[in-house]
Amino acid sequence: MDDATRAQAQKVVRPLVDVAFSDTGAAEAAAQALLSCYDGSRFHLCVRDLCLLDDSHYRAALLVIRLRIEKGIEPHELFDDQELFPKLCKRWGTQLHVISRGEQYGC
Repeated sequence: MDDATRAQAQKVVRPLVDVAFSDTGAAEAAAQALLSCYDGSRFHLCVRDLCLLDDSHYRAALLVIRLRIEKGIEPHELFDDQELFPKLCKRWGTQLHVISRGEQYGC
């Protein structure tokens, strides 16, 4: 990915990261979209939860998914801060980890 494309993607995705770290109702959905593309073996996206995002954050989530699937670019590769996604994992790990979610829903 060239620098201009990376900067443009980063500009779209950064607000989604900010929401994922927030205490809003959309935070969990934002975190799911980001973490499922970052570490899909530990974190899964419930597509229904994307309904909690406003239009701009929904489009950012779709961009994250498209970059991962179509270009093989993981969301953490968009940012220079290499601790950003480990922090996001720590923030949501116990709540969104697939094992925790399975126990929560009786699976």
